[in-house]
Amino acid sequence: MSTSTAIAERLAREVLRKLRLAVEADRKDDRDIVCEEVFTDLTGGLDDFLKDQLQIPREQNCRFYEVLAPYFRKKWDAAEGLLYVCRKLLSQPYIGPIYAMLLYQWLLGNRDAGGAEQRQKHINLLAAGARQLFWSDVHAGKTNFQAMYAFLADEVALSSDRRQLDALPMQSRAKLLSVTAAFVPYYNHSASLGQALASFPSPSHTAEDGGHVDWEGADFAISDICDTLRVMRAEASLLKYLDALVGLRESPFLPRCKQLTRLRLQAELYALTQVGGPRYVPRSVNQAAFRVLDALFPMGKLSRRAVSLLFRLWLHPGEWPRAVLSALKTAGRICMAWLGLLSPERWAGRFKRRRAGLSHSAAVHADGSQEMEPLVKRKKR
Repeated sequence: MSTSTAIAERLAREVLRKLRLAVEADRKDDRDIVCEEVFTDLTGGLDDFLKDQLQIPREQNCRFYEVLAPYFRKKWDAAEGLLYVCRKLLSQPYIGPIYAMLLYQWLLGNRDAGGAEQRQKHINLLAAGARQLFWSDVHAGKTNFQAMYAFLADEVALSSDRRQLDALPMQSRAKLLSVTAAFVPYYNHSASLGQALASFPSPSHTAEDGGHVDWEGADFAISDICDTLRVMRAEASLLKYLDALVGLRESPFLPRCKQLTRLRLQAELYALTQVGGPRYVPRSVNQAAFRVLDALFPMGKLSRRAVSLLFRLWLHPGEWPRAVLSALKTAGRICMAWLGLLSPERWAGRFKRRRAGLSHSAAVHADGSQEMEPLVKRKKR
């Protein structure tokens, strides 16, 4: 047995021991405390000593669940034992995330994991726990569960081999794809967002019935993105989310989405440009939302900003100084542009360039006299 396997086995035994203590506890408060301790341990980071033992680079951030999930995927008996214990603690708030962290690779990587009859129930619980974990990242502005999301996206939802996804029950497939779509802009860079949505599958089609074509699930994915934009509150996460959405500007597939889907996305973005209630988003989010709107929906850019300025002046008098300053800056840029067009230096430069072009087109004899005859002939023709 290798050193990494031995360490993972000891960690798995400790997790199972604590969860069994929670099952045997008589009081609900005791069960809650034990489950919270297990959750805290699993989300904790590895120290340098453990990284050296597991041959993980010290500069790489790694958490205990990242070590245990591959172990449970390979050890079928240990995974079934953990599944049995978790089912007895389903009423505890931390069991869903613990279940998702430890068993996501086992449940999604093995077609028969969890049993044929209960598989849909297990994957639905997995999707619910994963959503809780991803939202905890969003609220904290971190990426502690980037590894878990990468598995859901790269190995299942966006994998080139769709057989693993098609093997899931239809309802579970929709829940899993919904979780993946909602956090695509948060865990992906702006440059890769367009490609991710272009290859996003539809939950209602499989390869057997002609599904999995480009941009088939984009409407489904953008709808979940709109739902996430509506409820996201953390400023840093919102800015990261909006910056990633700018990557859709270069996607040729966005105009092919349903008009209702595009209007819904535009409405959610426009709501983030508004000052005041009901969301009271900071000014940085207002500006980021305007950048996304200008990038994805360039038509009506000036009208949007004019209407936003008027409503800000009318409904929020406290914003007058900032709005007036913004208007003066915009007017100043326009005036400078017009002055640049009308300046004598610009016209003198254009006249010089025109004369230089004429001189270049004239032929010069050896004695220095210019040959204008070809120009005259060209003019007559």
